[in-house]
Amino acid sequence: MPYAVDLTVFPFLDADLGRVRDLLGPVRVPGRPELAALTGDQPGTSRRLVRPTLTLLSYYVLADPTEPASDRAVRAAAAVELVHLGSLYHDDVIDHAFERRGGASVNAVWGAQLAVLAGDFVITTGLRMMAELGQREALSGTSTCELMCTSTVAEAADRYVASRSEQSYMDAIDGKTAGLLSLACRLGAMQAARGQEQQEAPARFGRQLGLAYQLRDDILDLTSSAEEMGKPVNADLPQGIYTLPVIRAAARDADLRRLLREGMTQEDATRARELVIATGAVDEAQAVADGLVEQAAGQLAALACPPHLRQGITAYARAVLGRHTPRPAVPRQPPGTCSNRQEASPRRTMHWVRSWFLDSGLAADPAELDHHRLADFFHFPADALPGTDPERAETAVAFAVMGFLWDDLFEDPRLTDPQAVTALRRALVATLRQDPQAAHGAIPTAWARLWPRVREGRTAGWQERLLDSLEMWCEACEREAHHRISGYVPSPADYLPLRIATSGHDIVFAFFEVWKDREIAPRVRRHPVARRLEELVNSVFLMENDLATVEQDEADQVPYNLVRSVRHESGCTLQEAVAQVERRVAEQRAQVDAAIAYAPTILRTLPGLSSHGKEVASISETMFNMAHWARGINRYGAPAASPGPDLERLRREICPETTSIS
Repeated sequence: MPYAVDLTVFPFLDADLGRVRDLLGPVRVPGRPELAALTGDQPGTSRRLVRPTLTLLSYYVLADPTEPASDRAVRAAAAVELVHLGSLYHDDVIDHAFERRGGASVNAVWGAQLAVLAGDFVITTGLRMMAELGQREALSGTSTCELMCTSTVAEAADRYVASRSEQSYMDAIDGKTAGLLSLACRLGAMQAARGQEQQEAPARFGRQLGLAYQLRDDILDLTSSAEEMGKPVNADLPQGIYTLPVIRAAARDADLRRLLREGMTQEDATRARELVIATGAVDEAQAVADGLVEQAAGQLAALACPPHLRQGITAYARAVLGRHTPRPAVPRQPPGTCSNRQEASPRRTMHWVRSWFLDSGLAADPAELDHHRLADFFHFPADALPGTDPERAETAVAFAVMGFLWDDLFEDPRLTDPQAVTALRRALVATLRQDPQAAHGAIPTAWARLWPRVREGRTAGWQERLLDSLEMWCEACEREAHHRISGYVPSPADYLPLRIATSGHDIVFAFFEVWKDREIAPRVRRHPVARRLEELVNSVFLMENDLATVEQDEADQVPYNLVRSVRHESGCTLQEAVAQVERRVAEQRAQVDAAIAYAPTILRTLPGLSSHGKEVASISETMFNMAHWARGINRYGAPAASPGPDLERLRREICPETTSIS
């Protein structure tokens, strides 16, 4: 039952809201069932249907509340809810909000681009439904949407304006929020076929209620917790959106005015909130909201209906404004803990990998395995391989170790000849493809032993995709080496695609498929949520790696480091660049949590692939946890005293016609 509606007064409300939900369900992208969740409720959430309830109540008070609502009234209620839902998609993108109703927002799970497009689709579907009701409904709907847009534009223009006026604030919330609640009431009244004045009274009621509704929401942003609100709180201040309590408090507190600026830290935001509350401005804003509710109730006096009906809709309005119900937070699993080297790794696995590395000639002496660039990969965390078939574990770990060794071949700061870089890439590709004309040596020998194990039980398509990915990764490593030699540092805009290419993300995913003995169907991985999940996990890992290695990368002139890119483009200090990247990491970590939590449910909607959604999320979560473990390894730390594999020898073996060192 919606809030405190008296069902003895409105006995058909629950059933009619069920009819509204039935109309909302089919809002889908035609012919694309895998996108159904994009325009539906996110897993674990439910709609409160405040606006449809107001539409139906406004209809009941002018019609016969003892009868079900007409089909037109139900369609009007659904249409208003769709416009509201689409506007929330847009709001969350604009506000960089990743939680909604205690769960993940659409943009957190699907990304900003699809969230905006889905919002457009849902809003226009709602407007089409209004147009089907008639010209007056269509004009009312489009006028309301126009006002919503202009008010949002005006509010955006007033961001970080400490002198924002109360009138500017009230105009903004009138268009953003009050207009839609007014529309909800107006459309319901229209379907009751009463005179114009009887339609205007509910519309005025909705507008006053909407002002109080938004004002109450802005008060809760300053006074409530995220758990209570089901979304982040104290979010407006850092974004430069100054609401009525802040405007009034700033007018009398100079310390607060000094804090109201762009670049506000979380510490500043917390302090600003305390100052706002201390001035009494929150209590004043609550008094304004209470007065608006009384004004709303007064608008209903003109309605030609029994008093108990007016009292019923007014009671619902008061109940909506009094809501303060704690909502369940999105369950978040902590990242996998980083085991230290004293926790013994599976002995058989590590014994085989070490033997393979030495027997193939990749290392000439066991001491080389203790070099800081490789040592941690021979000591995977003890809890990393639970329940894994020993042979699969051996293959997966060896595959990872060889990848890091190849990465070292390209990153070796002694490799300064561009022609030698290109020759190295060609030789490695020939090795991967097992070209009979390829040179011999430790790398081809190791790969010849490893490749049959990697491809065992895999389809021909999977094998070819992996080889193609390895070849593209070699090309990306070649490009990075050329950039290192030339001194090129990419802009922050160019950084991510270049960095992702050298990260070998598809190869890493294949590693986990081998490890878990799974083969994820390509169309599952191509699903927007799966792509988004992989992109987020990869991006967070790469940026965290950049933060951990920035000093060494500066010394080695490594081109693909986001901190270096930010400094190079903006000229800021190292500390400022690090702070920028840390903020991006924190933001994207929150999105990773949301995507991992909801991806399995969304991907299970794919016909015939119900099990794969869980597997994609499981692999991505494991990747995320392993990335957390990798933050603590010493690969990018200070060089150790022990010698590593002879990279020059390994390059010379597969590129005998070229001198590797200039």
